[in-house]
Amino acid sequence: MKRLAVILLLLLGAISSPGSIGSPAFAQAQQSWNGTWAGGWSEGTGAQIVFAGDEFIAIYWRDDYVSDATGAVSPDGATATVRWSRGEAVLTRDGPTSTRVTVRERGRPAVSFALKKD
Repeated sequence: MKRLAVILLLLLGAISSPGSIGSPAFAQAQQSWNGTWAGGWSEGTGAQIVFAGDEFIAIYWRDDYVSDATGAVSPDGATATVRWSRGEAVLTRDGPTSTRVTVRERGRPAVSFALKKD
């Protein structure tokens, strides 16, 4: 019986400690990607990436929508990856309405810039 009480106390302590399920850090990692993310226009490399919930919908890149793009959100929700035949974009969450995207395409240097949620 004492062993069960100790186990329960340890579990309760883990749940209420920083970095646990109830912490803001965990909540931020689980935020939805839902919406339109856009930016980079001032650098001449503008992009628009659209999600419905955590499902990738579209990417606008190099003055057009990329027709063969597919995307997925990581299990922890911290990153999203969009791939197409000539490249990929990796989005890394900075906060609830901001992310950093790095785009890599064959034959071109990688570019990285901030996106904001519209």
